[in-house]
Amino acid sequence: MTSSRLDRDIELTPAVKAQESAISAQIIAYCHEVLDRSRFFCLLKAGAITPPIIQYAFLQYHHWRDRLHRWFGLCIVKADSCTDPDQKSAIMSLADHTFTDLQDGHSEMYVEFLHDLGLSDADIMASQRSAGTASYERSFFDEFGYESDNFYEALAALSGRELCVSIRNARILQSYFDAHSLKHPTWLSLHAKLEVNHFQDSIRPVLIHYDGDATKQKHIIKAVEGGISRHIQYFDDLLHEYEFPADIELHNLI
Repeated sequence: MTSSRLDRDIELTPAVKAQESAISAQIIAYCHEVLDRSRFFCLLKAGAITPPIIQYAFLQYHHWRDRLHRWFGLCIVKADSCTDPDQKSAIMSLADHTFTDLQDGHSEMYVEFLHDLGLSDADIMASQRSAGTASYERSFFDEFGYESDNFYEALAALSGRELCVSIRNARILQSYFDAHSLKHPTWLSLHAKLEVNHFQDSIRPVLIHYDGDATKQKHIIKAVEGGISRHIQYFDDLLHEYEFPADIELHNLI
């Protein structure tokens, strides 16, 4: 159960509905393409991701999740108007996502997921944010800084990440948990489904705003694909950190 306050039964125009269907199919195909190129997810599919590797990756992801609200906050700050219908809808979707995550205890649910991976509270407390995690946290601000006029592009990139998480989680459930005959963690299973709603909540104001503008729609697709690529790159960065811890030590010294 989730605590959404959004009215998801609002009827879309036939043109926007068709565009949402088309862009969803395109984004899903792109997600699979990027996942298939990823070293982390190729190893996962081959059964070569060991428990220590997945523990490291999701311990780091825990640090990033703790600051997820900052990405949503940047998008809200970049909105010029809370009365413009499209921006109002976008702000509500961003606020609702944050509210749902906090109200429904998704952070606590994530800690249970880490326990399912075999990690203790002491392990979680001892973990420190890595260079790869810090870089991923900054990437959204580097791409969509406060002063830049790209509110809808930032929103599109965020929505692409949401849909990618759904597809990513489904792969992890199949290639790791099913392959090892492990129970499906609640957080992983829930977000394999929930993120589809979050994607729709974020992308619809963008599609409505740019309905009929082919040039802007291309920019939106590019932003979505960039958000997806950067998200999957994060996992490859974490894999590299795990395999070459000396690189992390060198980075800390510098």
